[in-house]
Amino acid sequence: MKFVGKKFGGNEGSQKVAVLAAVLCAVLLAGGGATDVLAQAVPGNTLEQNMAESVKKYVVPGKEIHLTDMGGKYAFCEIWLATGTTKANAVFNVWNTTGGSCPADKVAALEADKGASIKAATGAEGVYVNPWRQWAFDEFWAYKVGEQRDFGGVIGYWMAVVPVEAAEKATMQGHYHPGQIHRTNAFKYNKGTTVYLLDMPDGKVLVQQSYTNHVLKDLTFENRKDLGSKFKELPPGWKFRVKVLNRDLTISPPAPDHMAWVTMDEFMNVYEGCGYDAACNYVP
Repeated sequence: MKFVGKKFGGNEGSQKVAVLAAVLCAVLLAGGGATDVLAQAVPGNTLEQNMAESVKKYVVPGKEIHLTDMGGKYAFCEIWLATGTTKANAVFNVWNTTGGSCPADKVAALEADKGASIKAATGAEGVYVNPWRQWAFDEFWAYKVGEQRDFGGVIGYWMAVVPVEAAEKATMQGHYHPGQIHRTNAFKYNKGTTVYLLDMPDGKVLVQQSYTNHVLKDLTFENRKDLGSKFKELPPGWKFRVKVLNRDLTISPPAPDHMAWVTMDEFMNVYEGCGYDAACNYVP
């Protein structure tokens, strides 16, 4: 994960940047001129106006993504493009390679130039490049989607616009600090699927939604069951648990705000919370 461009205040250390990008699960953008590709912030605009401009520019009415039979088959990578005139009105526009293409050599090329080519092509104030990560669920719906774009062989869809300040508050407190992120999507884990859980002392449960080998280089879809012996930083009272579901589990941030509770573990695996609200059809 690399960052280039303007910083809207605060600290963007490399680990915190990785946390931010991985939790929000955003993605990749195509080339073209800045006015053609990136919704530009206007001086004097509020955060809400900048978010509305991005939705207006990118969302294709009626376009959705629905993927099934995903278990262990859908890797993705991420790029976040920051724009804004102040930290208070700054947003990330998000492209997601889920359903597209994320070749390792192409991602490496983007990392090698530290995002400069994307920044130059789009006019973004900052660019986050996050490589390989894999979804852990079986079925996926994205309800607000833009056109597919190709940037140097990395192909993805616009899927979200996220306030910079909200993202920082939700994800930059370190590991094991669940925070809220806006999401208009849904995940499903089928009956019979093995899920990987973090139990919190108050009865809430965090369900692993994606994993990565950024930290644990030998981590795979199959050997995640062994994570329990590797944790060194779980907060007091937290426990790791592996469960085979006896019924389908769905997670979809509820209307009208569509706010998901998310966090990361010390190995940068991402979890979404059940028990906070009506997002989950039950607490596993």
